[in-house]
Amino acid sequence: MRAPYDGTTSYAAGTRNGPAAILAASTQVELFDHELGREPCSVGVTTLPSLLPSAAGAEAMVDAVEELCARPFADGKLVATLGGEHSIALGAVRAAVKARGPLSVLQIDAHLDLRDRYEGSRFSHACVARRLLELGCDLVQVGVRTACPEELEAIRAHGLRPIWGHELAATPDATWIARVLASFKRERVYVTLDVDGLDPSVIPGTGTPVPGGLGWYQTLALLRAVGAEHEVVGFDLCELSPIPGQHASEFAAALLAYKMIGYFVR
Repeated sequence: MRAPYDGTTSYAAGTRNGPAAILAASTQVELFDHELGREPCSVGVTTLPSLLPSAAGAEAMVDAVEELCARPFADGKLVATLGGEHSIALGAVRAAVKARGPLSVLQIDAHLDLRDRYEGSRFSHACVARRLLELGCDLVQVGVRTACPEELEAIRAHGLRPIWGHELAATPDATWIARVLASFKRERVYVTLDVDGLDPSVIPGTGTPVPGGLGWYQTLALLRAVGAEHEVVGFDLCELSPIPGQHASEFAAALLAYKMIGYFVR
């Protein structure tokens, strides 16, 4: 499902162009996956209608995402949502929780997104993790490199233990991935992936880049481990802001989405 929205972006806009760019780049992705030894698309992939950016604001867009995702989640499908800014993830997780029950959420992100309100909005992309906690989701955050005092207080209040970017650089992959897996409180998991969680050398096309994120193979190792150990009910891929004339970012995002289908569909 495509949710092309960037109404609350706080640095560089352009994420409304992300979903279409990912879909266009997906036509260049090799269908056979050498790592998995099969074609992940053979399970069947259905593209839902694209939502129109809502002039009514972020909360209305979140509601629209929830409404469109409700039926496929209720049918037990793996639901993939292409953003758009990160706020749209709340609508998808709401639908997933209503259909599938309480969830653990893996958040790959350069930012904590734990502000209660940002620039006057409780539905800003900087607040999405705070809203997910209010849904009763337990949250495992990976790749974080920046935070404000309000967010650090939220970490303490909710007993969160983010895996910071500097920890990724200093810790063997097997060690921190095992920590992620041990942190999930529930069997069912939803993955929300802000592309700025990866190092900008992998996906430079994002509105809020921060140096020092996950590498490509670190990201794949984590996602494959989560898919092997847990039932992943859905995922989103957010905050891609295509760079005109450069296709590396959208191709990497399209391939990442395809890899997640392969890792998560059982």
